[in-house]
Amino acid sequence: MDATGGTNSNVSEHPPYPLLPNTDARESSLAPALTIEAVARRRFAALLVMVGAGALLLVAWMLTPSPNGFGTHHALGLPPCSWPERFGVPCPSCGMTTAFAYATKGRFVASFLAQPMGFLLAMGTGMAFVGAAWTLASGRTVWPVFERIWTARGAWFLGLAMLLAWGYKAVIMKWG
Repeated sequence: MDATGGTNSNVSEHPPYPLLPNTDARESSLAPALTIEAVARRRFAALLVMVGAGALLLVAWMLTPSPNGFGTHHALGLPPCSWPERFGVPCPSCGMTTAFAYATKGRFVASFLAQPMGFLLAMGTGMAFVGAAWTLASGRTVWPVFERIWTARGAWFLGLAMLLAWGYKAVIMKWG
């Protein structure tokens, strides 16, 4: 009813909710249904992401983190890093294996202290695993969430975080 007591067909009975998808078939902005083949391809891609992320997390979980914050990669048969000898500073990824190993054991503070960027990457790997599992189970994608994060600003943030983490590790190894 409008203010005069009559009905106005131009006014909706329900207030608009801008955050909810439009369900009016005439004005719907929802994407069309996917074909069975498209959903199968999406699920296969999710399976590959899930296996890759799961393998990384499993290997990290099986490692014993080095208490000094670096060197855990030696347990994988990898040689010592030559950066400190050559350049006098740790490499940009120094401590990341240790950070992953701590993170997979739920020791998040130790993970962050070992290598802040390694902690962020471990969390991102865990989120990729969960997102891929969701896509595999439901056929629905989490890609729009990733697209909102991965912008030019997100790339700059990631690059800056990497540089700051590298600087942190260099300071810790020299004076820490």
